[in-house]
Order: sequence, then structure tokens, then C-alpha cells
Amino acid sequence: MLVTLLVLAGLGAGWLYVKALSVIDSYTDTSKVAATWNTTVATSSGEVKLATKSCDIFSWYCSASTTCANTLGDGSYIIVAQADASTTKQWKTANTSCDKPQCGADGGQDGDNLVADNTTDFTSYPARDYCKSIGARLPTNSELGCMYTNRATFGNNFGAGDYWSETENSATYARTVFFTDGFQYNYTKTYTNYVRCVKGW
Repeated sequence: MLVTLLVLAGLGAGWLYVKALSVIDSYTDTSKVAATWNTTVATSSGEVKLATKSCDIFSWYCSASTTCANTLGDGSYIIVAQADASTTKQWKTANTSCDKPQCGADGGQDGDNLVADNTTDFTSYPARDYCKSIGARLPTNSELGCMYTNRATFGNNFGAGDYWSETENSATYARTVFFTDGFQYNYTKTYTNYVRCVKGW
């Protein structure tokens, strides 16, 4: 009888240990936690901490099905604004190089991006400055391409024209995506184009 009780107790303890591991795994698996879109996971000394993220569902597309990969490094994904800026805007007020601190490198570098840091002064960069005013940024050229490809999930309410990206092409030009056919172009920075802001997520 005693042996039977010990065996049953051992089996019960083993079941509880396996169950505990499955619960722990479900909370340390960042893909499962991230799927809720309102939490991040930070582990320290085996401890899991959840930090709330907020996303205004009336201003931003907040679900996992309406995200694109983040290529600027201020998150894993981007969330997209539900509407354009009310007016078209210039990329820069002069057709000159984007240098630090506004861009990641000096001297009109092809493929360089405006920085994600909203403590930076973007007064001379009207499109980026508008996004800063709503706590956001411009999408990179590749993020903008993803937005075009998945435009139906982003409200399908884009203008029939070019949208500015964060991405510089040269001292004179910055990159755009044409939302009629998805082609990528370079426009002089003082030209006005549509603006759709994003946030790193």
C-alpha cells in the first residue's frame, strides 16, 4: 500500500512539473506573447516581465495582420496610421544633403534614412516633422513598399500619387513609392508628396 502511494505521489509530482513547464514555456515564448500586440517580454534572472504597449485603434492599424517588418531598428514591426497627413509635404526645405543628427550618416548617402529619434529637430524636414508631431516617423523605402503591397489591409485609402519614405537617394533626391502601381521613384526633396506616418512596434 505504501509503495502504491509513493508511486502515485511520484507520478502526480511529475505531471505537475510537466504542466508547470508548459505554462512557463507559454509565457517565455515571445512569439505567443507578442501576438497580443500589447506586451513585450523582458527576461532577467529567469523572471518574465510584461510591459504594456498602447495602440489607439481609432488612429492606427494595431492588429498583427496589419503590420510590416521594421527596417529602421526601432522595433520588430511598424504600425501604420489610418490616414494621410492633411496636406502634401516636402521631404526637406532645400535640395541638400541630409546629415547627422537628422540622418544616420553625413553627405547625401544613397539608402541612408532619417533617424527614428523624435527628440531630433526636424524643422527643415516638413514630412518627417509632421510625423514627429503625432509621435511617429516616416516609413523607410522598404516599409513603404510593404505598405503598398498590403494596402488593402491598411484601409485602401491611399492617394493616387507618390508617398515620401525616410530614405535618402542623394544630396538632391529622396525615395518615394507611387501608390498607383507600386513603383519606386526619386523626387527632389523640395517637391511635395503624400505622407503616411508609421510607428516602430
